[in-house]
Amino acid sequence: MTRKLLRDISASSIQVVLNQVLGVIIFFITSRYLDKAAFGEINWSLALLTFITSILSLRLEQIVVRRVAMGQDPSKLLTLFTGHILVTGICFYLILLTGRFLFPGFFREHDLLLILAVSHLLSFFSSPFKQLATGKENFRFLAIMSSVANLIRAVWLLIAVLFSSVTVEVILSIFIVSSFIELMISYYLSRYKLKVSLSTRHRLADYFLLIRESLPLVGTVFLNASIARIDWILLGLFTTQEKTAEYSFAFRVLELSPLPLLIVAPILLSRLSRFFGSHTLADLLQKKKELSLLIRTEMILATLIPLALNLVWSPLIDAITSNKYGSVNSSTFLILSCCLPFLYMNNLFWSVHFALDHLKLILKITLLTFIIILAGDLLFIPRYAAQGAAVVYLLATVAEYFNYLRASTLFTIRDTWISPIACIASAAASGLLAVYLTESAFFRLAIGLPVFFSLLLATKQLRKSDWTDMLRFSRERN
Repeated sequence: MTRKLLRDISASSIQVVLNQVLGVIIFFITSRYLDKAAFGEINWSLALLTFITSILSLRLEQIVVRRVAMGQDPSKLLTLFTGHILVTGICFYLILLTGRFLFPGFFREHDLLLILAVSHLLSFFSSPFKQLATGKENFRFLAIMSSVANLIRAVWLLIAVLFSSVTVEVILSIFIVSSFIELMISYYLSRYKLKVSLSTRHRLADYFLLIRESLPLVGTVFLNASIARIDWILLGLFTTQEKTAEYSFAFRVLELSPLPLLIVAPILLSRLSRFFGSHTLADLLQKKKELSLLIRTEMILATLIPLALNLVWSPLIDAITSNKYGSVNSSTFLILSCCLPFLYMNNLFWSVHFALDHLKLILKITLLTFIIILAGDLLFIPRYAAQGAAVVYLLATVAEYFNYLRASTLFTIRDTWISPIACIASAAASGLLAVYLTESAFFRLAIGLPVFFSLLLATKQLRKSDWTDMLRFSRERN
């Protein structure tokens, strides 16, 4: 078990790190070589498409992962989920085409939407194969499926930078071709390597049973999709493409920051689903030392990364983006980066409650988070644009954390509330000291990071026994 867990984490880590590196290359090339209007329009279109396809999925991907992890027929689940994705995706594109003729003014203003939708839907069609690999805990194949599109995009963009030029037309072509190849490779790996094929022998009634299981999640699907991208969409409607570009840049850096969360999240969901197949929440609470170490490690990383980024933000980002997104975004990113510790904790709470099938609790908390974001964005975005959206997102994330904390028995584990406070306070104190003492980005890092780790040791968030405990836990068997 231990060796397999370490292999899973290693494969998941490779996938996440590779995708993050490739994503950074793609992201910074497009932000540097496109003007703000084009960059903002691409990000706005992708935000809208992500919002809609997230709703179309009906959160079936989580159910498929959970069922496959529990040992149910993978071919049946792959077939039903693939059929759902294909039908809903094609219907959505037909609606877009119809809208092109009914609302020509809107599509003239957002002329990239239809073309980007082709690329986005091809990636959408790949998702059932990725969920199959996740449920079967084959993170090596998942890494290939998840990385191939970004690898093609990054290499192609680098070639364009060196030998031609980066234009909107080139980017659209790259996105469509890479998404198609991703779909073909994902199908090949599922069919011939995972040995799970699509089948016509499953009944339509099986699909409706799957949909019935997902119905309690429908509300959560809509709310989560709104929480993830409603601020981008409203910025595009209420402000300019340039303001949308600035905010989406800062937000994308935020999304690229939580490497440990992206590594652990799929493994955590799969393992918790399997754990609660034969154990209870009380059994999980008996593993206080393991949970404490997990939480403290996540909180340290969730504050270390934004601390380092904020200390070097303006000179680093302005140098990379030709002075487009550094200084102008410094306060926006500072606000958004404060969300990271709470995003880590919310993911842990969500994973536990989803594995326990506490869907009503998840829906209730997600609804409250959505209400805060929607009301706040409608009030603050027209007045304060990107900074207003960032403040609202932070408030909603903190509120979601406290709602989970209040409703969950995980509250009995002290580190669920002590560790975020201690790590955030340590990062804030060391960051303020470094900024006060020097204006040099290098010296800010040289001062801030040692002070940060000293404060972690003083508050016992970092302990001498952690490495020994980690090795001991890794040797234990189920």
